Amino acid sequence: MPNASWPVTDLSGRFWRILPVAADPLSPAPSPEGRFHHSAQRALYCSPTAQAAGHAVAPYLRPGDLRLAVPLRLTGARIADLRDPATLAALGLQGHETAVPWLPERAAGQPATTWRASDAARAAGACGMIYTARSAPDRWHLVLFRWNTASGAQLAPDGPALPHPH
Repeated sequence: MPNASWPVTDLSGRFWRILPVAADPLSPAPSPEGRFHHSAQRALYCSPTAQAAGHAVAPYLRPGDLRLAVPLRLTGARIADLRDPATLAALGLQGHETAVPWLPERAAGQPATTWRASDAARAAGACGMIYTARSAPDRWHLVLFRWNTASGAQLAPDGPALPHPH
């Protein structure tokens, strides 16, 4: 049974993803591993504004990539908010885990330090977690681990997608 002793944040609202033109907006990240997922784990990365989502994907875009900013409506999400010191302590985290660049660790054949944070949140039963941007700690993002299941976060398109300038 998941550990529910961490401070749960109930989250609902509009979130944004930056996606290729033909992508399914509710599909998980297509890569087998990322900042907060590995070993065939599902993850859906999004942000509270289109601008924040654009910052998050900018390092991964190639010139000429055609992308859309896709609005999504999230309801009923029980999230671990890693900006909260009490949540970090309850999950056994120190707070630096989400800020370590994961790609150099993986290139060196090491597990990503960031996975400690997402693995702890998953093990606690969170359907996702809020984390801050490395480059701007006042900016935050959301990664969902579970969505559109019978007893969890619900996610749906929330209006037309917009061209994403990059």
